[in-house]
Amino acid sequence: LKQSVTPKRVQIIQYMDDLLIAGEKEEEVKKATIELLNFLGRKGLKVSKRKLQFAKREVWYLGHLIGKGYKKLSNERIEVILSLPSPKTKRDVQKLL
Repeated sequence: LKQSVTPKRVQIIQYMDDLLIAGEKEEEVKKATIELLNFLGRKGLKVSKRKLQFAKREVWYLGHLIGKGYKKLSNERIEVILSLPSPKTKRDVQKLL
């Protein structure tokens, strides 16, 4: 990804094989996304059409719904956290963290 060219006002965030492209102007984000997809294709890498969220105002990324100025967990992740047993000891707290 370091070899790809991205406009200054567009950010690419990578975590393992998940990519997030964000910017202020929709056209810049669309252009950067297309350029990145072409770059990945030239490198022989494939992108999942099923997972692709192209130029949306809010997207799911790493289990979070992210939009302009906010981020929240999915209901499923909240339920999992709430279903965890309450820690009883210091070691339990450390395991939880």
